[in-house]
Amino acid sequence: MKITAITLLVFSLLTLGAPASAEEVLQSSRSAGKLKQDQGTDLRALLQQREVVIKAKPVQPENYAASGDDQYLAGIANRHDQLFEIYDADVGLVSDLDGDGYHHALNVYFDVDVSIDAATVYAKLYLSREGEPWSQYFTTDLFVIVDQFSNDAYEVETELVDGYPPGYYSILIEIYSLDHAHMVASEVLDYHYLGRDVPLEDLGWDEPFEAAHDELRVSVGAGSFTSILIFFLFIQVVIAARGALALTPLKKSD
Repeated sequence: MKITAITLLVFSLLTLGAPASAEEVLQSSRSAGKLKQDQGTDLRALLQQREVVIKAKPVQPENYAASGDDQYLAGIANRHDQLFEIYDADVGLVSDLDGDGYHHALNVYFDVDVSIDAATVYAKLYLSREGEPWSQYFTTDLFVIVDQFSNDAYEVETELVDGYPPGYYSILIEIYSLDHAHMVASEVLDYHYLGRDVPLEDLGWDEPFEAAHDELRVSVGAGSFTSILIFFLFIQVVIAARGALALTPLKKSD
């Protein structure tokens, strides 16, 4: 019983320093967007200047039919003279530091068309990991689209900082117009749309093995109060176990 009590104490101390579960980790990322034809703006430099945005928990996107109703995927509007659609969209994967096939940055491209004249719109972007609830990670600036022109396409580059474990993700794009009360078009970018998976993970998961090994070595070399305490408790467990074995009477052989 004495050995068991000490062992439980050691395990309880070990769990004190354990990281929070995936559900408790706040999702953080940073994004930057621009019209694709804007050659005067360096999207990567703009991204590095952005502050990290932290979101507490995944939420259901606004005005999106969770059942995948076709009227939402095809686009809706409350004006009879304008209809919207996402004519084309794509996802580019960036920055796989550890070479495991999962990237911590992505570039989302989309071209929105309007049936008549022009419209001022903006987009909301969401991520979902393998069927989990959608989590909004960016809202674009206002931009103007004209008829079915392709030179008004938009792109958003995002770096996932924390709270995104490795997995296959889907991207949801929602389009809103200043002349309409509700969302006017949406599209889900996943395997069915793209013809390929979107493997993502946050920056914390994407560290190269060498860097993680060096960090562990430095941490062990520096030591900590908790590590020293656990070490001495382990020694006590060994001593107690040896004492218990010494007190156990040996069975006499026949």
